[in-house]
Amino acid sequence: MRQIRQLSTALTASSHALARLELWLCQILIVAFSTLLLVNVTMRYTVSAPIYFAEELAVYILIWMAFLAIAATIARQEMIALTFVADLASRRLRRGLHILVDLIVLGMVVALAWVSWRWLQSPAMQFEQALTLGMVKRPFYAIVPIFFSLATLHTAANLLRHLTPPTPEDRPPVHATLERAP
Repeated sequence: MRQIRQLSTALTASSHALARLELWLCQILIVAFSTLLLVNVTMRYTVSAPIYFAEELAVYILIWMAFLAIAATIARQEMIALTFVADLASRRLRRGLHILVDLIVLGMVVALAWVSWRWLQSPAMQFEQALTLGMVKRPFYAIVPIFFSLATLHTAANLLRHLTPPTPEDRPPVHATLERAP
């Protein structure tokens, strides 16, 4: 059990550090997106010469930003969830439900990571072109397997955390666990 706790602690720390990096990259991308569109609008209305590739590049920036933000959200367990069943369950059953959900999600993201890496390496991806950028789309599409790989790591960290029983210092104080009076 001690080894699982150590692995859980290490993986959780790595997951949280990676989530901070993902959010930092999102901040850079939003600045790049805003700057690109501001320069494009300025060019369009001041010298009647818009940046012809700005819209396509802006879309790719938004896609990368969305996938990175979702990965960070998985790491921080801030995804939208329907918890009405878990809220009615005992602590032990709730823990079991978390483990079950983590196992299902882990299976899905591992499968999707594998498939998406294979897709990115497929011969078809060598020829698909970003029209206005004049380059292959592979670097832009790379976010899909990167995302599923990040989601795999974050979900594995969440699963290990749920598998590791809390230590006495992890448990909330007694007054925080009291049920509400009817």
